[in-house]
Amino acid sequence: MSRFFTAGLLILVVLMAGCTGGNEIKINQLEDVGQDGVRVAIGDPGHVPAGRYAVDVLANLEKTNPDLASKITANIVSKDVHVRAVLDKVVLKEVDAGFVYRTDAYAEKEKVSIIDIPAEINVVPEYPVAVLKDSDDQEMASEFVEFVLSQEGQAILNNYGFTGAVSHLKPYTPQNVDSMLVVYAAGSLKDVFAKVATEFEQITGCEVKLHFASSGSLRQKIQGGAVGGPAGADIFASASMKHMKILKEEAFVTDYHVFAKNEMVVVIPK
Repeated sequence: MSRFFTAGLLILVVLMAGCTGGNEIKINQLEDVGQDGVRVAIGDPGHVPAGRYAVDVLANLEKTNPDLASKITANIVSKDVHVRAVLDKVVLKEVDAGFVYRTDAYAEKEKVSIIDIPAEINVVPEYPVAVLKDSDDQEMASEFVEFVLSQEGQAILNNYGFTGAVSHLKPYTPQNVDSMLVVYAAGSLKDVFAKVATEFEQITGCEVKLHFASSGSLRQKIQGGAVGGPAGADIFASASMKHMKILKEEAFVTDYHVFAKNEMVVVIPK
């Protein structure tokens, strides 16, 4: 009986040792993301700008360290529908690391640690915003864009970790209008545009309805006719110049403004 007890106790000790993280993967720098067994998530490069930027980072890395670039690429186990899905998987520890925007990492800074990507291989995404040509309220839509580009709007963006992209800041002159706008915005703008919309509503009295998704999905909706009306977009704010340029080429917008810049980082669970 004692022999069985001793054997059982030994097995229990071994199992408990295996649960203490003795084989836990340690990630402290970008090079560690290439270790065997690391599970990496990125956005879907075909639809999510953050996914394409992650691919661009790895392409830049391949020029200087092709072995590491290959190892990290081989560790990618998930290509998600938007950048917040990548962040959620890291927070929930479904993956060991994820490529996201720095601003998204700040949103969950209590739950994730940030690993900086070396400047020589990193990318700096630019965010353009535009009034759609078939907006029901061109004048008020232009007011919203003006607010985003104003001293007040840029201060909000800076508070959420974005880098300003407006050279000569001017204070916003409020317009009191009983109107309603629909803003289509990239998923990475969710928190900051919620704040921007709230401030704009308080200043102007204009109701702002926000719809967030990947920039590619929103662009496709606009191309499909989702412009104007109670649900159609008046304004498009993209995390990618690519999608905005496509809409300009197809005459959905006449002009656009770069209102913010971001940066890619790797996040790991705390």
